[in-house]
Amino acid sequence: MKFGNWKVWTAAIPLVVGAGVFYTLGGLDSLHSNASAVPAKAVNTNLPAPQDPTHEKAALEEELKKKPGHAPILLRLAELARDAGQPKQAADYLKQAVAADSKNVDARLELSRTLYENNDIDGALTETKSLLADHPGQIDALYNIGAIYANLGKTDLARQYWTQAVASDPKSESGRKSADALTKIEK
Repeated sequence: MKFGNWKVWTAAIPLVVGAGVFYTLGGLDSLHSNASAVPAKAVNTNLPAPQDPTHEKAALEEELKKKPGHAPILLRLAELARDAGQPKQAADYLKQAVAADSKNVDARLELSRTLYENNDIDGALTETKSLLADHPGQIDALYNIGAIYANLGKTDLARQYWTQAVASDPKSESGRKSADALTKIEK
């Protein structure tokens, strides 16, 4: 499996998006659990449903002019940019979302994952570590940083973060994925 130009560790450890939301080939699954954020696909712009991504992007950009820094709009624009093969533009939208609301955990997780997929490993690690400094038990960030280290072949660091994730919330999706990943790297 590949993410961007990076070959993923043989256990295929993907990073998660938002609080409890996982990115799949089809887009975002599940709902964000972060109370300060709205799911990217739940943006209600009171506009007619666009017929294609180009029209949706244009409508969202118009709405963004009225609501600068609106994280749900920026998250959706980032998803559209990624789907259109524009990963750098996706990162730019996410940086805007984080700049507008540095407390938005979902935007910070998505920025970290997007930086990782853009081969900016240092940026992804920096953003994830910054998020963990602000939210030490953030389960998805713990899982993601473990996945980054595992994908880099640094299994000792991956094990450390995944162990913290399991201890933090073993029943959550990221806690279960961390436990599964720990089992795989032990084999």
